[in-house]
Amino acid sequence: MKTSAALLTLTFLLGTSATALAAATPEEAQRLTALFQSYVGAEPGVVKVEPAGDSYTVTLDFAPYIAKVKEQGFSASFTPIVVTLTDQSGGKWKVDQDQPIAMAFKVGGKAEIKASVGSIKGTGIFDEALGVMASSMTDYSQFAFEENIIDGSTNAKVAYTLAGAHVETTATGSDGTVDAVSKSTYTDLRETITMPPQPGLPPMDFAVAAASGTQDAAFKGLKAKAAVNLMAWFVARPSPEAIIADQAQLKDQLNALLPLFGNVSMSSSTSDLSVNTILGKFSAERADFLADLNGFVENGALREKITLTGFKAPDGVIPPWAASLVPQNFTVDFNVADFNLAAPAKLIIDNLDLTKKPPLPKEMEQQLLQALLPNGTVTVGLGPSEVIASIFDLKAEGSMVAGPAAMPSGQATVKLKGIDEIMAALQAAPPEMGMQQMAPMVIIAKGMAKADGNYLSWKIESTPQGSVTVNGVDPTKM
Repeated sequence: MKTSAALLTLTFLLGTSATALAAATPEEAQRLTALFQSYVGAEPGVVKVEPAGDSYTVTLDFAPYIAKVKEQGFSASFTPIVVTLTDQSGGKWKVDQDQPIAMAFKVGGKAEIKASVGSIKGTGIFDEALGVMASSMTDYSQFAFEENIIDGSTNAKVAYTLAGAHVETTATGSDGTVDAVSKSTYTDLRETITMPPQPGLPPMDFAVAAASGTQDAAFKGLKAKAAVNLMAWFVARPSPEAIIADQAQLKDQLNALLPLFGNVSMSSSTSDLSVNTILGKFSAERADFLADLNGFVENGALREKITLTGFKAPDGVIPPWAASLVPQNFTVDFNVADFNLAAPAKLIIDNLDLTKKPPLPKEMEQQLLQALLPNGTVTVGLGPSEVIASIFDLKAEGSMVAGPAAMPSGQATVKLKGIDEIMAALQAAPPEMGMQQMAPMVIIAKGMAKADGNYLSWKIESTPQGSVTVNGVDPTKM
């Protein structure tokens, strides 16, 4: 779970105030109202700031904007966001929120969305120098989300609930560049997915459940104030004509926003995960996910890692002869490097011309590709990855250089323990399954392997010229 988007927006807006707010007065409330309106628009009734003792009560109500939508079949509602601001001196503000939230959105005959939180109770300290919350702590309870997508006479439905979640954030930095950390926990996740029938397929229902989980994120070099300034720039120019007239300023705003962030890393862990399907219940003791991504910088990098522990398939789905071949644990660690996001982003901004259609010249496609891949290739890597079943343990890692400028080339190392047990399982399969036909392939692989402790290993190498060797041997010449 993430802190309320509206609350975050509100606290971002406070960071543009040049002066620390004094005692709660009608005059200061009026000034704050004008400040917030510069970011969310000046439509009457949207922003209300009222003195409340030593604090200010701020209400954001988007109903006036919703009322302006005249599309047939459209309706929407959103609980007004209410927070309390208390001056802590030194450019720091205490921000409190304690309320339920509900929203609904409907486009007649196409989609219906509902979401609610029984209680959002949070407190934190906003730092004007940072432009974001220096710290915050928020508790959510009874979160619910429903989505119904209508396509003709069929409906696809998703329903999602959480019993509760707890989120804590901290941030440090200066000059509008922030390093921020978010840590959250949640309990009792429930999700149901209903898929309509497809040609040749019956309707399918899925029920996902998890007892608990955690989600952590860390941002480095987040351009928080530049993002708020860009939002204010668009609000001040509500029409396409106004944006086009000032597109030179827009380019300055976009350049100030780069690289958006230096790096963001995210991880999550889910306990006691289960998925009920028409085939039965699939489950795992734990599911872990990790992602790491650089911003719009020269040294582009992306990594994703997925780990599943204690996987179990429904009874009767896997035939007895194959049960020992089903993985119980696996880890896949994937990464991509040696690409440049800064150069193409700069090219797009410099050549953007909103007076033309399309706003970017078509001949730029090759320039953008060259800017994205300065070497003409990227490096795709497989970090230490593993698949474990009751009778075998398979490990692999390696990397490959690929792209439009060169033939794929690289190397990988594969290790396997339990090849004889795999052979025995294949031979035990019923003849009509045809598994015995794989036996010669397994025999050849075993013959090419090298002993590595309790494992057999294969080092696979490919060259830009297209040759492939396994432990130094070209399989095509065998």
